[in-house]
Amino acid sequence: MNPRRLLDGHPALLLSLLSGSLMPLAFAPFFLWPLALLLPAVLIALWRRAHTAGRAFLLGWLFGLGWFGFGVYWLYNSLHDFGNAPPAVAGALTALMVLTLAAFIGALLMLLHRLNTRLSASWLLLAWPLGWFAMEWFKGWVLTGFPWLSLGYAQTESPLSGFAPLVGVYGIGALSILLSLCLWRLPWRPLPALAVILLLFAGGYLLQEREWTRAVGAPLRVVMVQGNIPQEMRWRPESRRRIIERYRQASEPWWGKTDLILWPEAAVPGWARDLRRDLLEPLGRKSRDSGTALMTGILTRQSEGPGYYNSMLLLGGGREQFYHKRHLVPFGEYFPLRGLIGFLDAYIDIPMSDMTPGPLQQPLMRIGETRLGVSICYEDVFSRDVNRDLPQANLLINTSNDAWFGDSLAPHQHLQIARMRAMETRRPLLRSSNTGPTAFIDHHGRITGERSGVFEFAVVSGQVQPRQGQTPFLTFARWQPWIAGVLLVVGLALAFWGRSSDRKEQG
Repeated sequence: MNPRRLLDGHPALLLSLLSGSLMPLAFAPFFLWPLALLLPAVLIALWRRAHTAGRAFLLGWLFGLGWFGFGVYWLYNSLHDFGNAPPAVAGALTALMVLTLAAFIGALLMLLHRLNTRLSASWLLLAWPLGWFAMEWFKGWVLTGFPWLSLGYAQTESPLSGFAPLVGVYGIGALSILLSLCLWRLPWRPLPALAVILLLFAGGYLLQEREWTRAVGAPLRVVMVQGNIPQEMRWRPESRRRIIERYRQASEPWWGKTDLILWPEAAVPGWARDLRRDLLEPLGRKSRDSGTALMTGILTRQSEGPGYYNSMLLLGGGREQFYHKRHLVPFGEYFPLRGLIGFLDAYIDIPMSDMTPGPLQQPLMRIGETRLGVSICYEDVFSRDVNRDLPQANLLINTSNDAWFGDSLAPHQHLQIARMRAMETRRPLLRSSNTGPTAFIDHHGRITGERSGVFEFAVVSGQVQPRQGQTPFLTFARWQPWIAGVLLVVGLALAFWGRSSDRKEQG
């Protein structure tokens, strides 16, 4: 077949779908990061030959359909296997999510097609990366957002990761698109394109070892217990004692020998108020006597009202410290848009799925002089949620229960996301998961020391060095909403102006 024909007609649509379907291979656990540069270059080549805005949308939508269809298929597992939703309901909700995520890419390509008639090729080298940045920001914000598999996450193993403390994951995604544009232009403008490619890779490589923050205080000795509790037995009353004993016995040898024992999200399957006398008070005394702090996931009730929180409790120093999860998971921890889709509540039965979000501003937990930036599960997907505790926090902690995802790509993708948060903030991060992977992540986003597998019981120990300071990204992140908004308004204005001009010329 003539190669040019692949860029036209139905073969072009199939090529776009196929290219998008290969995109998950660029992310964990495969880490084929060059695909995140090559495959968007294919999309750009296809888009360049689109004759209408509708065709451009379809190419982008199909690319996203393959990308997210194979990348987040595990949403079905969460809804059907653990949410007890009928296959039709779980499949429909998963399909709706994939279709919506793909539509963001389609809308961007449609907008860029309108701009293509008004901008020179040089300006498009800016419009594509800036448009991609704005698109991913909005995808991470609309309806609380779903930034999973943002393009920049694919670059945790590449030199581009050096830019994380400067521009964050969305900025790295924009730089990736710039490189894709250079790859597309390489046959026609080899010297400028090659110069940009070499400059970005060399700059990222040099920035990787740049120390934006500094060590503070002594290293902390930490032990993380991965209980590997199956999701289907977590909330059964008859399983509670056995679950608690598993964590207690695994922790027993470490009292007095470490600074922190960390249990994952909802490790204690019950209410803090009900377990205070039999569990929390004895653990508090042991923590005080041994000098070892204990942090565990647990449910807590609001002091006023019927609501309850998904919380982390820190015992140590003779007092209790709490963090209440702020960013809840739709359908998993609360039911969104009840007025519109409340009927689905009858088909989805997820235990403890009507929680209350914690206050946006909460006092930071402390172990001695070390201040902790704590996030629970899904929260570390959002830079804005982690950044709320910075630059005050010296150490990041993310606890999770990835049993929801089953034996899928999601736990590996989630660990990669956590690594990006460490890269952006130049803070070490403790990742404690019920079913794994559980790992120590240093301030460069590298996994250090012991690391657990997935779906295994494990006790992981090591040291972590607290740090202080502020990366440029922490300042830049505050301006991201304004940047994305301005880019959208300017793009729409140019596109509308172009369409109005076309109509006048035709008239």
